[in-house]
Amino acid sequence: MNRHIRTFIFINLLCQCQLSKATINYYYVYITIINFYTQKHRILMKKFSLILLTFVLVLGACKKDKEEEGLTPTSTQNGFAINYTATWCGYCGDWGAPLIHKYGTDATKGVVICSHASGDPMNNSLYTDFKADRTTGGGIPSFWVGDSKTTADDAMTNLLASGSATAGVDYSYEVSGTTMTVKTKTKFFSPDAGDYYMSILILEDGINGNSSSGQYKQNGVTNSYPNDDYHHDFVLRASASGSAYGTAIATDPANEAEIDKDYTITIDPAWNKPYPVIIIWKYEPSGSAPHFKYINSLKKK
Repeated sequence: MNRHIRTFIFINLLCQCQLSKATINYYYVYITIINFYTQKHRILMKKFSLILLTFVLVLGACKKDKEEEGLTPTSTQNGFAINYTATWCGYCGDWGAPLIHKYGTDATKGVVICSHASGDPMNNSLYTDFKADRTTGGGIPSFWVGDSKTTADDAMTNLLASGSATAGVDYSYEVSGTTMTVKTKTKFFSPDAGDYYMSILILEDGINGNSSSGQYKQNGVTNSYPNDDYHHDFVLRASASGSAYGTAIATDPANEAEIDKDYTITIDPAWNKPYPVIIIWKYEPSGSAPHFKYINSLKKK
């Protein structure tokens, strides 16, 4: 077989294996060198080709190269806050909205959520699910930062400064039509024994809430947004598992343990640029609420 044809076929096989470009380039240079130095030694060439081909086929069984996946969880604490809110709630627009936006500004990679109560067009079952473990306390707006029910301005910065987390997560996602696919990697760093859960939540920003937005009009924003330019951000739209606190991913994980999981979520085409966020919890059924203890989170938008 002509050596150029052989090289073309070989590189095409590498591409089908979904290896990284760097890996493909490496093998291209390698086979080119072998071709050059073995034109007069075709028997040796065949041996090298067979060895190299066997190595490629075994390498990850044609799995995607880790360099290309590029998911690298860290123990950096990213922060989490949830705001129970509603369009009909005056205090939610007056001081609740500025506070949740402050938490979002403080935690640029953290997960900040607005879960809307009944009677609000953005309400869904996740509101009831979340507050079953993190209560509103009887009224809204109501805030939780990490595992603390609080409205302190510095609550998020204190959480971010609390030290490294015992787990971290990284992810990538893509949208095709009404389907969002999320690839995740979780890593544990000297974790305590117990059951760990992961929530994949879908959020939406930028929903018009000004005085002309009909049922989406936010009450109470005359002072907080005097230019009548209010938008609903961090709106909780969906969960990959259908529940607020997600699904179990590990029990008694070892130090440095890594877990890869993929998820698919159906998204509403009416949502404007929805994006996924991830939260890791540790479930502790005994003791005081919340029983789903916050561990870490990540937002990549």
